[in-house]
Amino acid sequence: MRLSELSGKKVCILGFGREGRAMLAAIERDAPEAEVTIADINSTISVPERHGKQVGEGWLQNLQHFDVIIRSPGIPPQPALHAVKDKLTNTTQIFLDTVAGTGAVVIGITGSKGKSTTSSLIHHILQEGGRESLLVGNIGEPAIAHIDAAKDGMIFVHEMSSYQLMDVHSSPAMAVITAFFPEHLDYHGSLDAYRDAKTNIGRFQEPEDVIFYDAASEGARMIAEESQGRKVPFTMNDCPVAIQETQLIGAHNLRNMGAAFLVARSLSIPVETCISALRSFKPLPHRLQLVSEAKGIRWVDDAISTTPESAIAAIDALDGHVGSIILGGQDRGYDFAPLGERIAHSTIATVILVPDSGTTIEAALRSAKAKAHIEHAPTMQEAVRLAALHTPKGTTCLLSPASPSYNMFKNFEERGRVFAESIAALA
Repeated sequence: MRLSELSGKKVCILGFGREGRAMLAAIERDAPEAEVTIADINSTISVPERHGKQVGEGWLQNLQHFDVIIRSPGIPPQPALHAVKDKLTNTTQIFLDTVAGTGAVVIGITGSKGKSTTSSLIHHILQEGGRESLLVGNIGEPAIAHIDAAKDGMIFVHEMSSYQLMDVHSSPAMAVITAFFPEHLDYHGSLDAYRDAKTNIGRFQEPEDVIFYDAASEGARMIAEESQGRKVPFTMNDCPVAIQETQLIGAHNLRNMGAAFLVARSLSIPVETCISALRSFKPLPHRLQLVSEAKGIRWVDDAISTTPESAIAAIDALDGHVGSIILGGQDRGYDFAPLGERIAHSTIATVILVPDSGTTIEAALRSAKAKAHIEHAPTMQEAVRLAALHTPKGTTCLLSPASPSYNMFKNFEERGRVFAESIAALA
């Protein structure tokens, strides 16, 4: 459904966070005759008086009376929504439908790990190549907020989370899958439901479309196989520069750069421009970011790590230089056994565990017979203090929690910020 087709309809926006507010602004501009109601569990939200609202305890009532229900990404699947599934859509679908026919190109990027870096790399290369490009979606501004920029020659580099890909029945003409492993299972309810949402990035492609996928990820390959488009695997060997020539840390970033390089070349960006852009690209915050070198220790922030797999990748990326690691956060019931085994076969001397998953991680370490010294810390500040005491000089203290941040912080960005502030306070 195009944005303009909402005019004259009774529309409910479910969730009034960043994306819900952007959706309302777009409707007010391009579908002014729509009758809009905001539904949100937060009874204190401020809604413009000209629009209806149902908030608090009864926010999901009477949904059957609307013509269209637009679900914001933060609203998980639930029975009340299944009952009105024929009316359900989201901002991603409306964006893709509205952009179609404008001449703009959408590059959709998804994956359990690496999608933000890959999206940013693609955008950076395109800009260095003189192409009009906007970086939108899960990484920054909601795509629907930039719908008026859709025109011939414009490229939307759209990072797409599984939350944003749910409920869609269109796919971008160019798609990238960086990796796939279990994540967000508390939101989706099962691994199959999580995979199904991710698969929408290529499920509805046409034969003339293209999907790039991480050849090292069996899950990414399976998702790509659902597309009718041309399938292009990528590996770290597709990266035209050595990791030492760039500002990125870790061999896994060679895959991200390889994906970005192949996408850029498919859009006719010259090889020399691609190489120059890869060398000048600055790493994103909280993704294996060197914070400082204090107390004889290299402090590396990988606060975006929310799964055991991502923490293992971070340990691998630092290639034996990790002296201590800070792990733990919201307990989502992950299997930490592989992480325990990886640490047991590493040179990591100290593991510092924070609530709530810290106790589960300790059990995995004990089961794997890891010889690392284990400390528990109730706060990030205490974790950093302990790391300063127990990290061998000349090695790295790695924050790669392997768990979401929401039990202690608003998001992973706040977790990384507090980590950096705690290091600064050591002085």
